[in-house]
Amino acid sequence: MKGDPNAGSSSPSAIKKMKKPSDVLEEMREYRDADGNVKAECNHCKKTFDGSSKKGTTHLENHLESCQANPKSKGRTEELKMLASLIKKKSVDGLIEHFSNTERDTTDEDFDHSSDREGDTSDEKRENSDGLDPSVLKSRKDEILQLYQEEKEKIHQFLKNLSCRFSLQLVALVGLFEVPCSLVVHYIDDSWERQSKIISFWVDDADIAMEYVKESCLSIHGKICSVLVPFQIPPAYDGESWFSRQGSLPFAGCLRNADGLMDYIDGVLRSEDYFRDGIQSLKECAHYVASKSRSDERIQLDGDVQRAICWLNRVPDPRGHLKYFATAVRVKEAFFELGQLDSDFRSINLTEQKWDEVTATLEHLKFLEDVAVGFSSGKCETPIIVDLPYVHKILKDRCNHPVEDCLFCKKVMKGAIDLFFSKYYLIRVIAVILDPRFKMDGVQLHCKEIYGSDAYRYLEKMNKDFRDVYDAYAATDTSNSKSYEMLDAMGRPSSPKSELDLYMKELKVPAVEEFDILAWWRGNAPFYPTLARMARDYLALKSPFDHRAAEGAGALVHGGLLCHYFYGEDIPELIRPLVCLKGFLGTAEN
Repeated sequence: MKGDPNAGSSSPSAIKKMKKPSDVLEEMREYRDADGNVKAECNHCKKTFDGSSKKGTTHLENHLESCQANPKSKGRTEELKMLASLIKKKSVDGLIEHFSNTERDTTDEDFDHSSDREGDTSDEKRENSDGLDPSVLKSRKDEILQLYQEEKEKIHQFLKNLSCRFSLQLVALVGLFEVPCSLVVHYIDDSWERQSKIISFWVDDADIAMEYVKESCLSIHGKICSVLVPFQIPPAYDGESWFSRQGSLPFAGCLRNADGLMDYIDGVLRSEDYFRDGIQSLKECAHYVASKSRSDERIQLDGDVQRAICWLNRVPDPRGHLKYFATAVRVKEAFFELGQLDSDFRSINLTEQKWDEVTATLEHLKFLEDVAVGFSSGKCETPIIVDLPYVHKILKDRCNHPVEDCLFCKKVMKGAIDLFFSKYYLIRVIAVILDPRFKMDGVQLHCKEIYGSDAYRYLEKMNKDFRDVYDAYAATDTSNSKSYEMLDAMGRPSSPKSELDLYMKELKVPAVEEFDILAWWRGNAPFYPTLARMARDYLALKSPFDHRAAEGAGALVHGGLLCHYFYGEDIPELIRPLVCLKGFLGTAEN
């Protein structure tokens, strides 16, 4: 008779799957009690059991499966799933209200399923921090921290496994003593869809924000393409060089956003004597006119002039310089007319040269705002290169002012170019060339319109810089980079072409406005694998100043809705994981 084919095997049909005794005892502490009996104490809940060999381990396995304190138990797993569902659906205030309600009603289960039915947004409508007790979160501390750690490991592993790099964006509610910050990651997934997620959150001094960014990226730092920041990075925290040293591919830079640009300009202007003197002169003129109109019946001011005088008679608000100088230019002619009638006013009124400087300052500020808005919205007409020659060309057409000798250009414009626009140069060049509607033609047209006969110098630099980045990508993945054997007009073999040469030579796509560039690269990635890798890295942001995540992440802390939880007891250590979990489990926009 044939023996049992399963005898002596370890197949599933031969033996019952069960934990090895050694695995069970790893989660139990074995000891002898006062009577010498062998006991086993659960490492998670500290409950004790008979640990003798005669009793076996089945009862210990059963306990570990149901132990609520065991993070690997089935019950705990289901509990964490429900917690994740709650966090994904509700705001932090909504969670606090939910946990408060379930604790008050002891007959309910820990998680009230009825409040989670699809479409229930009642807690969102009632959201109000008044009357909510955040300390209720402490009863869920272990679950929150465990879920946070698990999801954090998942998102970091996901980012490490991505077959592309990504861009980071620091979103901060600047203006508070301690600044709430969210760190958002932007990337293009394997389906060629743009995605963004909040991966970290903290509240601290803005000056050390880059230290938090570095700490949050230690496991993924080699895959960062660019970092967007809302404020100037202090020299002590040289994030630019730190990020550039991490990966093998070129780091595009730490980029400031449009709001940061206007804050920078405001700060520089307030520190310059010539600028403060100009505002002081305008205030003196406005004060004189206001006083004179009340005492001299000959001077009658219409409503618009009265409002302008009132505006000029005070120090400009932060970011209010553009409106201030636009108001000054509107009353320039009225001031000159008054000077003809009043010799005292004529002696304090600005000279023609000073008024030219006021007009030039206004045009500079309008130019900077126009360019910043263009960058923010991703408008095609926004210049690729913003440098002093370009600025001078534009401003000469706007105002009769010797811009080459302009103090604004020397004191403000050059710094704005160095800190902001020059850093976006390479990203914008790459984005234009990787758009199959334009390629190098878009760059050439731009340069010829601005620089005329000097355009060739700029074109050579752009072409070289783009090819340097392409070569760096090709060098890191030589097995996938392609070259093509070409035929001449007679059908004879000619010299091989790289995929970049072939891309540049191929006919452009019709320049229609509604064009899905990511869909085009998804379909053409097999023909241009190296260029497609560049596209996934450099097109992750819709525009240089991408506000998709900023609006969603900023809403988390807008108006201080979360800030009041960051003081007292140990609530802050739970708020940060909760906000991060909302980022891990959802998208940055919601």
